[in-house]
Amino acid sequence: MPPASSSFTALNVPSDVVPEYMGSFTLAAPPNTDLWRKPPSRDTSTAPVLYTALRNPFIAAEVTVSADWELEWDQGGLVIFAGAPPGQAAPIIPSPEAPAIVSIALNDSTSASMPGSITQPRRGNPNSRIPIPESGHPPPRSRSPPPAYVAPAPASKWVKVGLEFCNGACNATSVVANSEGADWALTSLPAYHARRLDLRVKIERIGYALWLWYEDEMLGWKKLREVTWFFWGVEDKAVRVGVYASRPANFGISMFDRRNGASNIGMRNLCVDFEGLEIF
Repeated sequence: MPPASSSFTALNVPSDVVPEYMGSFTLAAPPNTDLWRKPPSRDTSTAPVLYTALRNPFIAAEVTVSADWELEWDQGGLVIFAGAPPGQAAPIIPSPEAPAIVSIALNDSTSASMPGSITQPRRGNPNSRIPIPESGHPPPRSRSPPPAYVAPAPASKWVKVGLEFCNGACNATSVVANSEGADWALTSLPAYHARRLDLRVKIERIGYALWLWYEDEMLGWKKLREVTWFFWGVEDKAVRVGVYASRPANFGISMFDRRNGASNIGMRNLCVDFEGLEIF
């Protein structure tokens, strides 16, 4: 059964893009959109994403993606975040401000007979009057604690897996990102699957590891990648799971193509169809 759409949050698209039925829907990605990270933690987070938080510990998720793949790096699939998704910073709760501390010095030998300070006119301006301490000690100063240091939140970990058009063919793709950057990998599909425009992918938690799979139409599920550290040190409530689509390229149209009436596919959106989304 597909998850309820009311629990999903839209990233880089209007909130009304979230469909009422998550079992079958389309997500459009404009040109120059991507989910990527280069060191040191420089995020590119412009890809349309629909994601949800989970009430129970994450087990697995799977979906079938398809599209008219045309440009280099056209892609779509599943994405999982451990922490706030890039582009949506976690709220910072300010620490309560400590009250100011004032140092007061008392001199019992003189406090009873004379005040701590008297007011005298300032030289050169008889209308200005300032307190001048008689005892010779400087006036007490407010001692406020320095502002609390708020350590920057570490960059969230995330993984995406799906179908990507590269070198003129559809491939199973995966990207793994941590605080040091992202790692991209492509896996060629079998010859009998290479001409198809759809692929079913799955992510699964096994201990602290995240396993990535794709479905072979003849052999069933095939292992694509293991991310051994993904859930290490991650609270269940910090996990977000969803789908994404992106068209990183924007080649535009050449003058030759324009004169010969070619369509400008480089300026069109990539529309990725998602079928059978399941999140456990």
